Amino acid sequence: MPSKQSKRIFLGGLDKDMDPRLLKNGDYHHALNIRNIASEANTQGVIENIKGNKLSSYDFPQAPPETASSSRKITLFMPWWAYWNNYSPDGPDFDWQPIGSINDVSNEIYSWPGNFDGVVTSTFDGQPDSVDGTEFVEPQNYTVFTPIIATSATVGYASLITFNISLGFSLADMSDPLTIDFQISYNGETVTTMKNYLDFFVQQYYDTFQSLGITISVIDNNSPDFDLDYFFGEAVLNNITSHPNYVPGFIFAHALHFEASPDVGEFFIDLRPVSEGVPITYQDAEDTITGSLFDSTLHEFVPTNFLFQSAEDAFVLSDTVGYDPLQGLTDSTNWGVSTQIENEYLFLTEHMNNMQSLGWTLRISTGTLWAEYISEHGLMFANALITPSQEEIVGESDVSIDYTTIGSYEDKKQNKIYWMVAAKPDDDKADAWFHLILEYDLKTDIVSTVFRDCGNFTNNAFNWQKEFLINDINKIGDILYFTSRQYGEPCSINVRKSKNSIALIDASGPYVLDEEGGTDDISLEDYYPYSLYNSAYPKELKRHYVEVLKRGSIHAPTYIFLDDTTVSKNNLFGHMFQFRYRYHYYDNEVSPWSPISDVVPSNHDLSNSTGVVPDPFVQNRIEVSVRNSSGIVKYIELCGRRCKDLGVMSRGTRGEFFTIAKINNNFAAWQINNESTQIIDFRNDQLYPIIDAGEGDRLFDAVPRSAHTQTILGNNRLAYANYTVGYDVPLINVQLNPQYGFSQSDPSQEYGGANYDSATYGDGTGLSPNPDGFGVSSFKSGAYHNFGLVYYDERGRCSTVLVSNERDNSSQVYVKFPTERIASDIPTGTPNFDLFGAVTIQWSINHRAPEWAKHYRWFYSRNTTVDEFVQFRILNVFTNNLIDAGGNPVNDNRIFLSLRGLKGNSDSFISSDPLNENDVPNDNAEIFDYDFVKGDRIRFITTGDTNIVNPINQNIITGANNYIDVRIAGFEYYSQADPTTPIQDAIGLTQLAQDGTQDGWYIIIEEVLDNTGTPVAGYNTANFNNIIQSIAEIYRPKQEPGPEETIFFELSRLYDIDGNGMHQGGIADQGMPFTEDAFGNITSETPATGEFLTGDVYYKNRDMRVLNNDNVATANVNEGKQDFYVEDYFCNDYLNTNHASLGRANLYSPFFKEFAKISSITYSDVYQPATSYNGFSTFDNNLANFRDYSEIDGSIQKIYFRDTNLLVIFEDKTYNIPVQKDIILSASGEGNMGISNKVLGTPQAYAGHYGISKNPESFVVDGNVCYWVDIRQGAVLRLKQNGISPISDLKMMDYFRDKSETYKALDPQNRWEESYGTIENFMLEGDHKHFRIKGGFNPKHTEYIVQFDHIDNIPDGWEVISDYFESGDAWNDANFDWNFFFTTSDLIEKQPYKIEGSTTAWAEPQNRWVTHYSHIADYYGKINILFVSWSKGALFLHDMDEENHNTFYGITYFTELDFYINEGPSTVKGFKTLTLEANQAFESDENGVEEEVLSSYDVGLITDMTETSISRHNFDQRENKQYAHIPFVTTGSTGSEIIGLGNVTFTLPDFVVGSSGLINANLVGTDVTQFTEANIMFVPENVGDLNVPAINGIFAPESIAFSDTVFFNDTFPTSSTFGQDVPIGNAAGISFNDQGQPFLAIYLFDLGSYPGFNDTTGSPLEFLDSDGNPSSEDTGFGTNPDFNPNFGDFIPQSTFDEFVFIKRNGFSEGDRMKGRFMEVKLKKRSRRLLEIFSGSATIFNSELSDD
Repeated sequence: MPSKQSKRIFLGGLDKDMDPRLLKNGDYHHALNIRNIASEANTQGVIENIKGNKLSSYDFPQAPPETASSSRKITLFMPWWAYWNNYSPDGPDFDWQPIGSINDVSNEIYSWPGNFDGVVTSTFDGQPDSVDGTEFVEPQNYTVFTPIIATSATVGYASLITFNISLGFSLADMSDPLTIDFQISYNGETVTTMKNYLDFFVQQYYDTFQSLGITISVIDNNSPDFDLDYFFGEAVLNNITSHPNYVPGFIFAHALHFEASPDVGEFFIDLRPVSEGVPITYQDAEDTITGSLFDSTLHEFVPTNFLFQSAEDAFVLSDTVGYDPLQGLTDSTNWGVSTQIENEYLFLTEHMNNMQSLGWTLRISTGTLWAEYISEHGLMFANALITPSQEEIVGESDVSIDYTTIGSYEDKKQNKIYWMVAAKPDDDKADAWFHLILEYDLKTDIVSTVFRDCGNFTNNAFNWQKEFLINDINKIGDILYFTSRQYGEPCSINVRKSKNSIALIDASGPYVLDEEGGTDDISLEDYYPYSLYNSAYPKELKRHYVEVLKRGSIHAPTYIFLDDTTVSKNNLFGHMFQFRYRYHYYDNEVSPWSPISDVVPSNHDLSNSTGVVPDPFVQNRIEVSVRNSSGIVKYIELCGRRCKDLGVMSRGTRGEFFTIAKINNNFAAWQINNESTQIIDFRNDQLYPIIDAGEGDRLFDAVPRSAHTQTILGNNRLAYANYTVGYDVPLINVQLNPQYGFSQSDPSQEYGGANYDSATYGDGTGLSPNPDGFGVSSFKSGAYHNFGLVYYDERGRCSTVLVSNERDNSSQVYVKFPTERIASDIPTGTPNFDLFGAVTIQWSINHRAPEWAKHYRWFYSRNTTVDEFVQFRILNVFTNNLIDAGGNPVNDNRIFLSLRGLKGNSDSFISSDPLNENDVPNDNAEIFDYDFVKGDRIRFITTGDTNIVNPINQNIITGANNYIDVRIAGFEYYSQADPTTPIQDAIGLTQLAQDGTQDGWYIIIEEVLDNTGTPVAGYNTANFNNIIQSIAEIYRPKQEPGPEETIFFELSRLYDIDGNGMHQGGIADQGMPFTEDAFGNITSETPATGEFLTGDVYYKNRDMRVLNNDNVATANVNEGKQDFYVEDYFCNDYLNTNHASLGRANLYSPFFKEFAKISSITYSDVYQPATSYNGFSTFDNNLANFRDYSEIDGSIQKIYFRDTNLLVIFEDKTYNIPVQKDIILSASGEGNMGISNKVLGTPQAYAGHYGISKNPESFVVDGNVCYWVDIRQGAVLRLKQNGISPISDLKMMDYFRDKSETYKALDPQNRWEESYGTIENFMLEGDHKHFRIKGGFNPKHTEYIVQFDHIDNIPDGWEVISDYFESGDAWNDANFDWNFFFTTSDLIEKQPYKIEGSTTAWAEPQNRWVTHYSHIADYYGKINILFVSWSKGALFLHDMDEENHNTFYGITYFTELDFYINEGPSTVKGFKTLTLEANQAFESDENGVEEEVLSSYDVGLITDMTETSISRHNFDQRENKQYAHIPFVTTGSTGSEIIGLGNVTFTLPDFVVGSSGLINANLVGTDVTQFTEANIMFVPENVGDLNVPAINGIFAPESIAFSDTVFFNDTFPTSSTFGQDVPIGNAAGISFNDQGQPFLAIYLFDLGSYPGFNDTTGSPLEFLDSDGNPSSEDTGFGTNPDFNPNFGDFIPQSTFDEFVFIKRNGFSEGDRMKGRFMEVKLKKRSRRLLEIFSGSATIFNSELSDD
């Protein structure tokens, strides 16, 4: 038969769409780990296996060793000066020598023989000796107690010092009054007195300290906790130990010892003064120590003053410093190192958690001879040595950590790549959650740690998990920005600073910054605080450093007026001020401005008298207090404004803000106290730069709470898409009640004092004393006032204003006009009040705060009733008294009210005289005025008084018709010279005074009628006496509120919310319990309460004209004025002071809630490195910095800035959005792109309905070419300049559509929308968490990599059951489901993946899919031309390992290639030989261990009719080609071959599979046909760790081949396989034993429960233990277990006697391969280079075919 060669080359790619008969030459059906075009050498067109990836080494953190905590200890040693000089006459029996006396006092001073004085004290406090070695190093200026000498006339010194030992559990506690004080009276002269008085102290307070978790005791110098070197120093110890009478163990000192229980943690002590010197604690205490500790008659030297009897006879101790770091430490706030004082004295104090020592001195300050002696005798030096709690290693940890890379970023310019690694220890409770940010430098080939989390799950900065990827990372300058939806807040970190910090920690451990007082030039400019990496530092404080949102201050500054007598200029006079501040950060971001301060009037503002001449030395400066912040803040900028009216919003606090000062942030003070402040001095004496208008309008930076995707727009804006904003808020339940003339904060007097001489301004802040009683802030009476609540999260984000619903309107309060108020308006029991006085408002909050809120503040919209108003005295009242011609009064019901008391005349309050412009302020230049507007009204406050005397009677109107409020009908100027003036007498003459004094402005009202139409007495044309000289208010009702009137302004200070959602109040805090109604509203019966002391008006004293005896107003001060308290928007009638304490604006919105803006994009302010401004944290919603798009295409999954446009990929559609450009329509309607001031233009859809589903991790970019996967469409997409192309359609359509079908039920973002920004357990249910499509790009070979992750075949909960089994608990659990365990474990072992992952490569040069890869990576990335991936967090560099091809992550994988010989696809052909133009190489196992001989490929051959295979060893190499005859078929054949081995009889002995792994038996076969006296060795099929020796393969191809299967025929009728050939095992090879005998090694199969496989008695198999006895263990297999040598320690005993044979399916004796086409499946595992140029087969026509 003629034959020919059919050859295939491989220049094409994968084709999984075409029928095999039509597959083109060059294409192939399957490939694994190959390349054909992008060759490593000049061999393009030749298939090669690929170089392996190489590990870039990095030592990942391991779980910390097991430790035990030691307790924190403090040893307090308090010797007196006399102790050092006398050295305890009552102590050891040393040879003391008297050296003299002083002033014949019967007290000898003792000393050591020789020069002992001075030396003993030279190193008392553990510090270096002074230069000459004799000077005592006294801790000057720190905690110096100055005792006052006793007053006895004849004797000299106090023998007891009384003081407090103060205890606190934090540094904040150490600020009074938070400490717990324990009083002690103490004498430290001798070792005996030390012990006695300390013993007494312990006796008194032992139980109290125990209750606090601290044990106190008295220890001596022999205790290991008494550090002799520290307390005495080398010189003193040498003197002591060298004394001739000294023996080891002598006791010469006692100290007080404090030891905390392990759960206490930190504690601190301080020595503090007592209020009196008398030891009050001890007066009634029984002295059981000596019986004479406090008996003054028993003292040897000073019997009368031994015990202090009064404060006058006592040492009164004053503590000048204590634990306040801002006092006494003049050069530094560092508590851990020395401070140099003028004499260069050195002392140590405690620094945060690393405190080692602390010192005090107590001394007498007087300088008399007696005092000097007393000082020497009584001076006390106290020193404490602190042993911090420490972790002691007790063993190595057995916790392992699973590291997984979850995101990466390529820094092309720097040749670096960054990646995030999530850590998960196998013990959730272990402190081993070491999340990492790592950096690889391509130039140095070094991996560096950028960030390492502390490992503590609770206090970690990040909450990363391997299931949640970070797909969006950008870097600008030194800062990495990254976001992921479920990790919450978008984050950033300064790479340079964090790398420096980690390197320093790894080199030297914890560090102290310069800003904290360190001395190593370690600054916040270049390092983060160590606390960011400290496991004990709270997570929430760490988040300050790693979030994009920079936390500005939510606390307003406060200020006070002060005097400076050194400056004779007052630039503050005539102005009212407000202040605010903001933070500038080290990374050049800028926070929003803080809330605005209250307006605090000065005494000049409050004087309200004409002709004010300010004292230039009084209140000529302001001290403004601002808060410090965390270590990300570099400096604080303060700005202020001079308040003035602007635009339609008068009576507000307007005016341009200007920068006053910039001061460095005091981070050290903030570390100790997060509420610490700094003071800035302001005098209004400079030209201050104005801040841009609108810059301070944003309340907070609207950085999303979580965001799914991000990009950087044109290198200058940070953009987020698919993000969460807002919060859900409750229905508020509040009450507001006006308080007339009283305040709950000071019920001892009327509000502001009886004469308003103790008024304060602000709400607990910004207090300003008002000694002259000028006035006080109040709320406008006769008006409604609207309030609302605003809640703040811990980052400063706030809600809109929340108000009550319209049904109860409880957030609105009406303040009664004075004439409306009645006695019952004052709560019963109020001791002091003024019913008609100034008004405060009491508030209460009943509802529970929202869970997210940490603070709240009240907002105020001002009164909604009264616009402009003025209160003044009406001097003259007229009616028209004209009689008509008929003798009847004209029908004129008008009443004319003269405004002369206010304006229109030279003696009016507003004078009509010309102003003197040189008067500043002018005596008559009043601020307010009145001009009529239609709709104005007048209402009367007091009754009138027609008695023209001074003073007049001016009572508030009460009783019936008490509230008179009428419309103003007109406003006219009338003159006596004008004959048309309607104010006429009966005969028509004017009633106005002829001298013109009553000329002026008049308002016209109609007489007042009651509700029956009857004229009201005193307010009608016949009787208007109640109007004359009454106080009235002209006011203008507010019209329908405009937008500016619906604005609310910050009013109150900031209040806290505790962890239970309870509001803290200004007067009382909210209490439990809460109750919930049917609508879910939660309220408390104990509300939080407080009050507003700052309103929209001032209640002040105003001098107003009265009539003299001639019924004429006069300007005479004594006769013509009388004061009255009025309301006014102005604090001062003569100065521009109409400014209320209103802060930043906020709006009420009924639509505020948490929004998941899944199809929106928001963006930041600009990044301008040239001006050192980083606007990436500035998100200002006031500038409409967002665009909302339709949700019809699902959520936005990916945004990417490409060229000058933004690529936006939704789930189901892709768009292009111009950036700072837009489409401009021409006259013809054509669209052209043009420059626009809009950041985001109009979206343009790409052709094709393709999105990215929910797999943004598939998105990869190379230059301007983008790739991604839309699994819903079963499409892989490429975006180039010509648009989107589905590259999956290129002969891989079916493959990816099958993938779509496989994964269609899985959601990679399973239930995320139920809790955006957090990770909940339900998100990890099922297989969803495993479904990820990861993209990568190999730039060297221009390949796009698509990886589908494995879907594990592990049922939910299996991990728990498996751990339960491994722990041994299952053995003792009668309910443990063994069947489930073994069934599932078998399933997992055989099928580890429910869906096996795959990795497929697209090659741009071929424009084809070319291969699959074996590597399944955590993540992929690239650095310029280098392709990288990660496995278990470790970085692997691809195409870098020339010695280990196809080796990924340490495992060597197969190379596979499947192609078709399909020439003449309709003809049935025979296939005779196979030729491969390929090299041979050593086969290896997965570990890279190679065989000793070269070999070709294992080949599977399949046609549409038959199958066979060729072993790699069966190829001949000829002229660099591999030849093999195609064997007879094994499938589809009629022939077969059986090789009998004969009857084999053997007995399985009693044996155990031991650690050696060998079955200890030599199994001898009989009647073996092939071998003489042959042996058969059975070894387990799954060798595992049994360590079977290698078989020396002596193969006999003509008889037995490697991997032949050995069978026996089942002759047992009861067997389920009766009559069948049952496989025993595979032939492993032929070898020789030690005696040179050949044996056949067979890998045993699991024989199961074959009935014939039993023991010699026919009984069922049994398991034997290691002693050969039947085992009682329940194996779970029942009475007839499978024969499985791998299970446990037990092997069944049996006898076997059967004919065994090898059965081959026609391999040697059968049919030739034939079919219409033949699939050739090449497979080889080798770490050597493989090359395949072509494959060909010799074909011939089938003898049975006539094609």
